[in-house]
Amino acid sequence: MLQQLRDQTQSTGFKVLVVAIILVLTLFGFGATNLFMGTTPSIAEVGDYDINEGVLSVETERERRRILSQMGPEFDPNDIDRLQLQNYALDQLINRQVLYQAAGSLGFSLSEAEVNQRLLESPAYQVGGQFNEALYRQQLQLMGFTPVQFIDEVRQGLGSELLRASVSSTAFTVDWETASATALLNQRRDIAYLDLDVTDYLPSIEVSDDDIALRYAEDSNAYLTEESVDVEWVELTLASLQDSVSVDDSEEALREIYEQDIVARADSAQRDSDHILVIVDEDTDEAAGLAKIRSAAERLAQGEDFGALARELSDDPGSAEAGGNLGMVTKGSFDPAFEDALWGLEAPGDISEPVRSEFGYHLIRLKEISDVEVPSFEEEKDNILASVRADAALEIYETRIDELEQQAFEERFGLAETAQALSLDVQQAQGVTQAGTQPVGVESAVAQAIFDNAGVLEALFSPEGIDGENSAVLRLADERAIVVRASTHYPATQLALAEVKDTIAEQLRLESAQSRIEADKTRALGQLASGASVSDVANELGKRWATREMITRNQVDQAPQAVLEKAFSLPRPAEGGKSVDATSTSTGSALVVVTRVVAGDVSTTQDNLVAQLGQQIQARDQQLEFAAFFASAEEAVGVTRAQ
Repeated sequence: MLQQLRDQTQSTGFKVLVVAIILVLTLFGFGATNLFMGTTPSIAEVGDYDINEGVLSVETERERRRILSQMGPEFDPNDIDRLQLQNYALDQLINRQVLYQAAGSLGFSLSEAEVNQRLLESPAYQVGGQFNEALYRQQLQLMGFTPVQFIDEVRQGLGSELLRASVSSTAFTVDWETASATALLNQRRDIAYLDLDVTDYLPSIEVSDDDIALRYAEDSNAYLTEESVDVEWVELTLASLQDSVSVDDSEEALREIYEQDIVARADSAQRDSDHILVIVDEDTDEAAGLAKIRSAAERLAQGEDFGALARELSDDPGSAEAGGNLGMVTKGSFDPAFEDALWGLEAPGDISEPVRSEFGYHLIRLKEISDVEVPSFEEEKDNILASVRADAALEIYETRIDELEQQAFEERFGLAETAQALSLDVQQAQGVTQAGTQPVGVESAVAQAIFDNAGVLEALFSPEGIDGENSAVLRLADERAIVVRASTHYPATQLALAEVKDTIAEQLRLESAQSRIEADKTRALGQLASGASVSDVANELGKRWATREMITRNQVDQAPQAVLEKAFSLPRPAEGGKSVDATSTSTGSALVVVTRVVAGDVSTTQDNLVAQLGQQIQARDQQLEFAAFFASAEEAVGVTRAQ
């Protein structure tokens, strides 16, 4: 069937991976089949399924592609932790196989017709609401599946998803659960809190010179100048080469490129087609297949409808139901013999002679050729010249980078000769630090970006860089390449006491304030626990309590978030009593007192909020139900991991 053409996809431009087509594959990823199992070392066994190194390697690569497709082109693949990714892929394989085997033992499965229908209806493989064979095959190839493997994987995935849905549906939520949750979430409390703000303590704290001197002596390594370097660098840019590069800009040369481009655009035009496929396999030999397709051609010649005949005769279930339609495709999507025949048809409605592909015999009808806009030579002339210059400059750029690498390596401890050899300028900056402070002599944002680059800083402050050696060529954004060196190194030096006296004094004052807050907090909590009134505690501290009546846990405009979290975590106070504790805040600490708790009332809560809460509880219960089932299934199937 034409779906088997998926193994033959020629496209190199398709660079995104389909994330999922059904919920279970979204939940558990894409698996491997027994095709990948061999004699390589076993990693784990799930029932009768062996996960060996080959299987795990394939699954790990699929997970890597999935991550890259989600993160986008700016993401660096080197940022992926291979070991962590491999462990994740192993967990997914194990989880999936537990469900597959559990579903199989319980009889949860779908027929081949149902699986095919699900694939045809999947939006992941549709263009304009119609199943697109080329898109399907391209995605299948990227996922590393053959058609047979993928159909089997989807069948098992759908079966396990049916099992998951069945188990989850056994969970139900009763009214009292919703009422209890509402009572808790909509609870109101009478609270009071007393801020112990560090800014209130600082004015009364004095630090002596002796204290400052002692801290300076004890933590002398904390008071150092920042290590820095003065830098020299040479820079090579693609942009600087484009204006000076020599190219053949004659009209004859540009027109030749224009004509080639026109041919390429014509080849890239999409074509919509229908086909009838007769498979040649162990059940249908060459002669029988050819006879059957010729019979179909005769019926077409007698006026029968192509779509109706495709639905009756075609062995390709992926297109037969749609009258043999394959959708709009470009070259590189089909088997070469099929593609040559399709592109050999000249006008919509033309039907090919019988065509032999790797899979059998086809009759192909051309339905539509997409229009390709062809600008005039005059409209394209400037663009062609710019493209020619860019291509020529890029070639020279790569050559110059190699020369820069070689010259800088040979000169080693300087850049003057390198700059002269390549007609570049030696640029300089002073005071470059690893913290990315603004260097002296660097004014443009482009130059500043050099010293914000982690690779540049790493090269400058490496042992070789500090010794003044030239770096390797560092490729930056926007087709820029540089070599840097530290012309002068300034190691960290001890700062004089006078230079850091104010900083140390501020540190000591802050530490003293925080210590006093801790002491006041501990004493106040003890007094409140012993029965002292909140008024007496506040008076002793010289502060006032902030009170909030019937406040909810979400009213952050009425009390700090930390205070609310602490207040609603305290136990319900006894009648006439109080619950007391303290919490850290962004400016110090706060004492928190709760004197009354009133449960939320489901009868006074908006119906839509109650319904939403009920749905959340039901979703939680379903997750718990399925988790319990999965744990039992895992034990029943048996999972063994290699040590």
